[in-house]
Amino acid sequence: MAAPIGADIFDDRPNRGISAELASVFTYVSAAVAAVAVLYAFYLLIARKSPLLSFCILGSILCNPIEPIWEALGFLRFHPGNDFAFTMFHIQGTPVSYPWWAMFVYVLFSGVACYTIYRMYESRPTRRTFWYCVAGQAVFNIVLEGFVITAAYDYYGEHPWRWGSDFPLWWVFANFGEILSAAILIVAVRYWGKRAMALAIIVVPSSFAAWELWAGWPVYVTLNMDVSMTVRNLSALLTAVIAIATLWAIERIMLSRTVSELRPANEDRTPVATAG
Repeated sequence: MAAPIGADIFDDRPNRGISAELASVFTYVSAAVAAVAVLYAFYLLIARKSPLLSFCILGSILCNPIEPIWEALGFLRFHPGNDFAFTMFHIQGTPVSYPWWAMFVYVLFSGVACYTIYRMYESRPTRRTFWYCVAGQAVFNIVLEGFVITAAYDYYGEHPWRWGSDFPLWWVFANFGEILSAAILIVAVRYWGKRAMALAIIVVPSSFAAWELWAGWPVYVTLNMDVSMTVRNLSALLTAVIAIATLWAIERIMLSRTVSELRPANEDRTPVATAG
């Protein structure tokens, strides 16, 4: 049975810590990758008059103050030694101290991901292409959080579906918010034109938060209850079912002729230019 929330006994593995050198590597590398994305966004904005990636990156910044909510609910903690940007949940048993490098990672994980999936929708993909994109997002998530950045944090408590690495695989199904944000954006742009791209600043973080709670709530509930691992495994299965069913619904809607040919009521059927 699970221990009371916030108790030291919940630390079933010691908080290992991270060296200053490795913390600096995480910060500098993630900052450099984010800088490349930002420079490319400026290139698109200036050379192609395309503001979409810039708006998506701005939206990704707002994902960062949301992320600690899921870390508190989902029992994730960053190791001492990281260069922390801010701390939330001070009165909780395990506060969330959020590092700078995670803020840079979200430029890719949320901003660039939304932009890429938007491009996928824009190409009017086949169902196979859609599911390849979903699988690619899942693989990227597992590699990133299971092997690349896992030295900087860990998941405490007893998580379901922790196989092959410290990363509990139920999180994959809670991390498809970019599929939703890109769908909302392209529908808005097809209807209102390029001026709707600015919605990305709000849609990207809102979709991120919405999907986390929409699909992840069964595991958040059972992690924070005194229940058996059997119940937690079943909650992880429910999270996966919710996520896959929602992805199926999005695929059916976004690939339908009704959405692909969406135009303002006062316009003809000439395709609206959504490049941006």
